[in-house]
Amino acid sequence: MREVKISELKARLSHYVRLAESGEEVVVKERNRPVARLTACQPRESPGMGEPRRVSPEEAARIFALLPLPKIDRKMIRESLRLMQKGRSRRLLS
Repeated sequence: MREVKISELKARLSHYVRLAESGEEVVVKERNRPVARLTACQPRESPGMGEPRRVSPEEAARIFALLPLPKIDRKMIRESLRLMQKGRSRRLLS
């Protein structure tokens, strides 16, 4: 459960709505007194069943760092450059 002041909620509403949507409860306070509770309307489906879960940029960077990099050889580079040049020449001629 998170607690947030009204001024902070107004400044970062989208952030707190996403937290509530993901299942976390957000308690809104006015002068340190709880006045409202922000929760999801209905439970979300588990990841893999529907929409993929959202991740922070930092978590995305960690995930991408774990992915293996493709092995690129000279032949692949030459072929890529040839195809790029071919595409450019088509645009110039049309």
